[in-house]
Amino acid sequence: MGNIKLISGKGKKSKKKDKKVKTKARRWTGAKTAVTIIIILLVGVAAFVLSLKYYVGNLDTVYPNVWADGVLLSGMTFEEAMQALIDEGYESNAASIFATIVFPNESSFTISGEDVGLALSAWDAAKAAFDFGRDGSFFSDEIAYARSLLSRTELSDLSIATLDEDYVREVAAEYTKLFNDELIKDTFSISDESITILKGTGIEPADEDAVFNLAMETLMRAIDEQTHVVAHYIPEAAEHDEVDLALLFATIHVDEVSSVYDPETYGATDSSTGITFDLPGAQAMMDSAGTGESIVIPLITLEPEVTREEIESLLFRDELATRTTKIAGTSNRLNNIVLSSSTINGTILNPGDVFSFNGIVGQRTAGKGYKEAGAYVGGKVVQEIGGGICQTSSTIYDCVLHTDLEVVERLPHRYIVTYLPLGNDATINWGSIDFKFRNNTDYPIRIEAVVNVRDLSVKLIGTKLDDTYIKVDYTLISKTPYQTIRREDASVPPGQTVEDAGGYTGHVVDTYKSLYDADGNLIRKTLVGRSTYRVQDRVILVPPASSVEPTDPATDPTPTADPTPTPPTGTPTAPPTTSPTAPPTDTPTAPPTDTTDPPPTGSPASPTEEPTTAPPTQPADPTGDQPPPDPGWEDPSGSSRQEPD
Repeated sequence: MGNIKLISGKGKKSKKKDKKVKTKARRWTGAKTAVTIIIILLVGVAAFVLSLKYYVGNLDTVYPNVWADGVLLSGMTFEEAMQALIDEGYESNAASIFATIVFPNESSFTISGEDVGLALSAWDAAKAAFDFGRDGSFFSDEIAYARSLLSRTELSDLSIATLDEDYVREVAAEYTKLFNDELIKDTFSISDESITILKGTGIEPADEDAVFNLAMETLMRAIDEQTHVVAHYIPEAAEHDEVDLALLFATIHVDEVSSVYDPETYGATDSSTGITFDLPGAQAMMDSAGTGESIVIPLITLEPEVTREEIESLLFRDELATRTTKIAGTSNRLNNIVLSSSTINGTILNPGDVFSFNGIVGQRTAGKGYKEAGAYVGGKVVQEIGGGICQTSSTIYDCVLHTDLEVVERLPHRYIVTYLPLGNDATINWGSIDFKFRNNTDYPIRIEAVVNVRDLSVKLIGTKLDDTYIKVDYTLISKTPYQTIRREDASVPPGQTVEDAGGYTGHVVDTYKSLYDADGNLIRKTLVGRSTYRVQDRVILVPPASSVEPTDPATDPTPTADPTPTPPTGTPTAPPTTSPTAPPTDTPTAPPTDTTDPPPTGSPASPTEEPTTAPPTQPADPTGDQPPPDPGWEDPSGSSRQEPD
């Protein structure tokens, strides 16, 4: 029995232990369940938040319940929101906006929204609505989105009105002046000679800045209210009961206007007189006068320094220089000179302008009417488009030499020309050589270039302010006679000769300009520059030596340009038939005469007509320098082919 009790005692202890274990198990299971639920909830919340964040972050529409200036934009993309605002008249609201400013004398002005280009930007408003709640901070976007689901969000003043403030200021200034002018008229009387003021009738002038500020404020109110707003301008009370003489001066004073030369119209601008009064003197009179006393202020007429009539009387008044050259050669060469001179004729150079022959005449082409005439190619005369027009540029240069105008670019010909004295020519070539001069006077210059039969006359018309004149001459530095070379050529028939290249004597000359006063007294003599003309040997083609060599009839022919010349006193009646053994000692006054293109003899008489380095009876070049027919141009570059300018 004792054993049985022992066994029973152990059983009771075992049951108590099992009960405790079961209680602990149940508690652990509950805790685990609670943790699990919490984790699930947290995961769910996190998933919701992350999903919401993802949704909101990728949302491309305006948040719910968002209104912009009374327009519902929720659920719209940016473009849709902007269009909705435009459809509601957001950018066309100017027509209903007006601001009126009324002055104390009941004068007024009104400015509309359309006048100032008023516009509320739909883009700005749509962007503000779209950006609402999107500041990019953690969870703030999602919170803003959640709030928008629960309540309405009204956005206003989303766009700053843009308007033309300069226009508002101009209108305010205009009407302020009109108001002040009316006030001033009530305080004084004015005649042609004076102003009469009655002291003690002060005015209260309007302030331009104050009127402008009031106009701007009124416009902004009209924009906010989308209607017509009227405001009254009330000037500040005058500090003293006197006429504001400074304001009166600003109203009365008008500056005189002098005439000036107008380079656009080539004429004179209008001139006008001004009017004013002595402001310090008037103030002194006002200060010393008693109340009710009349003050008479003399008016002063301001005369312009230069009137229009005075300017016009100076413009194109004087002939600065005139030169004439004879045109020799073919009708084609004459045609080219006529075309180039007519293109230049009437050209006006304003003070500082630079004349460019190539710039004005342009490229010489058949399409412009230029024809083939004599030109030099390797020292030989050929026919080229535009031949001869160097006579036009040279005659203009000769004219410029007889003035104080500034020569910018000029080159002499390769060989001497027969229509001008040595050093007075100017060659040109399209694309490489130009003739330029600058109008360095204070007045415009007009170029007149006219062909009359076979005379090319050039005049420079401008304004001459003194009675000086210029003579041009040259000093011969060196002279190189050409040689006559006979060259056998099988193509020449027996008993005949052919001139293959004409001969030109080389010259180096220094050109001078001498300025004289009206009594003929030399004021100054200036070196213009040095001109170098090349020598070219005359080449005669003869039959081969086996043939009989005839006497060369072309050697140093007697000039035929003037069939009945009167030989100068003390000179040979005809040039020698052979070249002399030594060059002449006399300085020539002009290049040797040409058989078909004589030097010009029709230049107008003037004190600058003849060079001063040699007498006018200088005979023809005793070296036998008889150049071939002058094509009217040569190129100084020495290239094998030149354009016929």
